[in-house]
This record gives sequence, C-alpha cells and structure tokens, in this order.
Amino acid sequence: MPAAANVRKPNARAFRARVDAAVADTHLRTALTRALPEFGRRRARAFADQNFEQRRRRVRDIKLDALENLPELVERFQAEAEAVGAVVHYARDAAHAREIITGIATARGARTVVKSKSMATEEITLNPTLEAAGMRVVETDLGEWIMQLAGEHPSHLIAPAVHKTREQIAALFSTEVGEELPADPDTLVAVARERLRQAFIEADIGISGANVAVADTGTLVIVSNEGNGRLVTTLPPVHIALLGVEKIVPTLEDATAILQVLPRSATGQKITSYVSFVTGPSRSADIELTLTVGVHGPKELHIVLLDNGRWATREDPELRETLHCIRCGACSNVCPPYQIVGGHQFGHIYTGPIGLIMTAMHHGLDNAAGPQSLCMSCNACEMVCPVEIPIPRMILDVRSRVVDEWGLSGIKGAVIDRWENPKSVDRWLGLAANLAAPLTNDAGLVTRAPFSGGLTDDRHLPRPARKPFHTTFTPAAATTATVPNAMAGARVAYLPGCLTDRVGPHTADATTTLLRALGCEVIFPAEQHCCGLVAFNSGDRPRGVRMAQQTIVNLEALQAAAIVSTSTSCLAAMLQDYQHVLDEAWRPRAAALAARLTDLTTFLVEQAQITSAGFLPGSGGPSVTWHDACQSNNALGLGEHARHLVVDVLGLELREMPDSGVCCGFGGSFAMEYPGVSTAILGKKLDNAASTVADVIVSDNPGCMMQIKGGLSARGASQRALHIAELLAERLA
Repeated sequence: MPAAANVRKPNARAFRARVDAAVADTHLRTALTRALPEFGRRRARAFADQNFEQRRRRVRDIKLDALENLPELVERFQAEAEAVGAVVHYARDAAHAREIITGIATARGARTVVKSKSMATEEITLNPTLEAAGMRVVETDLGEWIMQLAGEHPSHLIAPAVHKTREQIAALFSTEVGEELPADPDTLVAVARERLRQAFIEADIGISGANVAVADTGTLVIVSNEGNGRLVTTLPPVHIALLGVEKIVPTLEDATAILQVLPRSATGQKITSYVSFVTGPSRSADIELTLTVGVHGPKELHIVLLDNGRWATREDPELRETLHCIRCGACSNVCPPYQIVGGHQFGHIYTGPIGLIMTAMHHGLDNAAGPQSLCMSCNACEMVCPVEIPIPRMILDVRSRVVDEWGLSGIKGAVIDRWENPKSVDRWLGLAANLAAPLTNDAGLVTRAPFSGGLTDDRHLPRPARKPFHTTFTPAAATTATVPNAMAGARVAYLPGCLTDRVGPHTADATTTLLRALGCEVIFPAEQHCCGLVAFNSGDRPRGVRMAQQTIVNLEALQAAAIVSTSTSCLAAMLQDYQHVLDEAWRPRAAALAARLTDLTTFLVEQAQITSAGFLPGSGGPSVTWHDACQSNNALGLGEHARHLVVDVLGLELREMPDSGVCCGFGGSFAMEYPGVSTAILGKKLDNAASTVADVIVSDNPGCMMQIKGGLSARGASQRALHIAELLAERLA
C-alpha cells in the first residue's frame, strides 16, 4: 500500500462539505434513484434460477488458488502469450505503465488512440499523458465518452455516468454537436454512434483492459455490451491491453466460471452481448499453411501487466482478498450511502465499497481517508459480492490504518477518548441529559439541537438517560413463570449493550420484565461497559481491543445458562469481529464466550421455546411491520425467529415492508458525522414503513429503533417504533 508519509493530513472538514453538497444535488439524487434500484432488480432476476452461494464459492476458490500461485501464473501467461505473438510488458507502478504505453504509441507515430472501457487506465490516469504527447484520445464506451465530455472520471465501476441524468447528458451532447438534442436515450446513443464511428477507422492504437486473463493459453477475456470493445481491439493496427496481474487465472474453465457470475452481478445479464477471447494478434495460415500476422485485425498485441501495489497487497493479510475482485460493481448498487452521494465522494478513482479499499491499495491512505468514513458497516456489499470478499471488515482495516496515521479528531475523537472509561461516560452523558432536558419532547427525544445547524429537522435525537440501566437494575431471585417455557428457573445473564444501558434503558427494563415473566433469574454484569464496537467502528483498534478483552474477562466468569443480548450490533462484534481483531492468545477465549452468547429472539424461540400462553390474544392488537437491522440480517442471519414471535406467539398481523433489510441510516457515529446522508437513507426506510400502514415498526436492534423513532417524531407520524423486547413485554397478559 502506498505510504502516507510526508503527505499532508486529509482535510476532513472539506470532505464533509463535499458530501453535504452531494446530498443537496438533486440531479445526482435523481440519476442514482433512476439507475441503482434497477441494477438490483436485474441482478435478482438473473440469479433467480442459480445457486448463488455455490457459484460464488466456486469463483472465490478459483481466485484464492490463483492468488496463491500468482508468480507461477504470471510466468506461464507471459510464455503462452508470447508464444502466439503477443509482447508482454511488466509495469511496476502507474508512472511506469504510462511510460510503456506512451512509448509504444509514440514509436509508431500514433495520432489517434481509441479506448474501450478500462478502469486500469483510469487507475494510472493514462489519457492526460497520451494527450500531452500530442495524441488525440477518444473514449468509445458510451459512459466513458460522456465522462470525457464532462471532464470527469467514472463514478461507478461498470456504469461510468450513472450519476448523470439523461437531461444532463443531452445538454453535454448538444454542446458537442452544436444543436439542441432531446433527453431521449435512443437519440443520444445514435449521436454517440455517429460521432465515434470515424474514430475507430482513423485510430492508430486501440487500448483495452481485460476482465480475465488465462495462463494456460495466454488469452485475454473481454466482456462488453456496446460492440466498441471489439472495434477497439480489431480495427487499429496495434492493440494494447492493460490489466492488473491479479486478473490471471489458470484455465479457460476458470474464466468460464467467472463469466457465470460477472455479467449477472454487474448488469443482470446471463451473458453480455460480446465476450471476446483474444489470443495473440490476428493471424492466418490459409496460404500454404504459412503463418502471417495482421490479416484483418491488429498486427501487434502488447499486454501490459500492472503491479501498482498489487504484489504488496498480496502480502498484506488484512487486504489480500481485495485482489479477488472481478469489478462487477454490485457492491455499489446496494450501498446505502453510495446511493445518496455517488461515486465521486464514495471513492477516489475506484469507487463504491470495494473502491474504498482499492483506493488505499493503489492511491494511498490520504486519498482513502475521507471516503472510507462513508461506510456504515451495513454489510450489504458482502451479501452480494460474487467472490465473497469481506468488504466491510476490510474497510474497517483501512479505517484503522487511517486512524493510526492521523488519529481521531473533533467530536468523534473526544467521544472515543472518553468512552473507554465508564465513569467518564456516565458523567459526560449525565451532563448531556441535563443540558438536553429543555429541548426534549414527551417521548424523550431532542427536537432542537442549537449546535447542530438544523441536525434535528428530519430526525429527532435520543436524549441520554438521566439514570442508566446499570444504576437502576435490582437483582431478584427467580419466581414462578407467567409465560410457560423451557428455561423457567434458569439463571440468565442479560447484556443490553452500552447504547441501551445509557440511552435506551426502557428496552433493558422491558427485557428484564420479559425474562422474569419466563421465571428466569436475571443477572446483569454491572462491571461490563462496552464490547469495543464503538472504538472498532471509529478505527481506534487498540482501544477497541482493550475493551474487547475486558468484555471477555467480565462475561466468561458469569455463572449463567445463557448470556442474552438485545443489541445485535454488539452480538455481531463479539461473535464475528473478535476473531479478526484479537490475537491468537485471545481468540480461543472469544470463541468459548461466543458459544454462550445469543440474541433475544433465538433465546426465546430455540431455548425457552415460548408459545402464545401468557401473552395477550392477538385479536385487537397492533399490526406490525418488521425492520431487518443490518447486523441482524446481513451479519447474523436473523429475522425468521422474530417474525415467528410476532405472528405465531403474539398472534399479530405482520405486514412486510419493501426492502425490509435495507439500512435505516443509523450506523452508530455515522448518524452524527454525516447527518444529511443518514436522514436521506432514513427517509427511504420511513416511506417504506409508511406504505405498509402498520401500527408499529419493530426491530431487534436498539440503534435502529432510536433512528426510526427520531424520524417518526420529526415527521409527526402516528406509527410507533418498538424493540421486539418492548413489544413482547407490552403484550404480557
């Protein structure tokens, strides 16, 4: 990874100002809203008859094996490619790649260069170098040509101009052709076809990328839809292909496996319009079997294998899997913040969730510092990745490096500094609770925030509790169960999480009431403060590790039949993140603790095995819609038990909301750091919830409930928002 040494500290305030401007850009919002949901629908249809998990596991195995054997594959690919007439070059970095390509073009007196879509050429900023050498460079991919006319770089890995509305594109084309054009896609495409056609014929050099390279045969595999890729790689006398070394796989069979997931993930197609296998320059032996090169296609094929941080990343245990990426862009299409601000904020040259890691890999931590902070760790990207890359975890790895390099500053830095000390947190939040009292409504939400510049206009904020749960909890012996269950008389440890403890103690009170109704003896580890998630999500890994170790020590000594949590975010951190961030001495202890941890819904359904007995009859009760919290749904695979509790145990009507598993915009400190993005995401969630006309929005995550309650309050909506524990306690007979 390029070092950040001697690089000026990134300007976080300037980056946030750019994000705010993107949030306010109505053209951007319109363009993204028109395009990105359709990507998701097409992808779903394309995989409907496929075993997605099986397909992506196969491709992941291919990439794992290829990366392990990459030095040998590079050597084999070069030998096979050169055996069929190609010339293979190796580029150490971006400058070296530009030098190689410009040298080839200059030596052949090139005046016009046509390019098909290639993110690798964007990575090395090739065009300005060629233009400085006196060449005319023409982007022939429609989206790339739009970007060239606009003087911008792509905002999406496969849809470069996804951030532009058709009206904006019509204005660009009108300027280009000198006449007013309608905002009609067919008309605009016809203009592009007419304007670009001659460039293919005049071109001296054609430059492409490659989606896959095959070591066994020296073959380049290029997928496209527009036809320009084939024109670029066949009409000019010289074809130059630039690709990262990680694109090489052993066999044609491996390449085919990638093709089975790439188009489906990228454009929602079973296969693209054109799949080209290029093996050496054009050649023929039709005259007495004498091989001649350069018949109708290029006489020369130059393949430039690009490093630019890839070999170093291969040796980086945290970021190595970035090299598995097949550049489908699916992660961008499901990313909630990306859908609000677009790729020019959510990335650098490479955009979207995977682009945050690639930016650090190719262009340095300084360029990744601002964009990486836009990740909410909702895990949606990992769910759709066709190569199973743990993108959210790796973004946090990048974040921790940014914090190691420049530290935390501002309000976030002050909060994290204090968060490790529970007494300091109590004092700090107690003061905040008192100061916020005059600004708080009857629901306990802050309706005005004088220091936020209108932060609460679209979302009222939770006020810290005057009395946190840990100061009010009173131990009590087990009593006779009023709700028949299999855990009656058992000792159960309750872990609410620091957010519930200090900001939402009503959820903890409801959970305690419910567990005692089961006849359980409830114990509360009063010395437990925070699992470390707050620090991990902020990038302060050393502090997070200390808090994680403290949590393990505090909880592993508990004498209880189960440790139950109502915070699925904390649970995901303890069950999954600890295995990544802790060292080998602590991982076995974390694993042993994980075996005892469970979320409330799983405990009630699988261990307590509760039925409707002991609860109010469902008839006349509220209708419910369920919000699948990100960590619950995307990390832990929860949701089924909660629906069972609502429908079969409580007997209530469940009205499923559209996109129930899409983020609500909370994301912990993200909601405070980027309030405009957070409330824009929340607005979509509230609209979907409102469309169900359900009485209550229910979830199992306290952060989501605070976010949704705040949005409902700001809207003056009649819907209520309850944690599942609160709903269950409310329905006790």
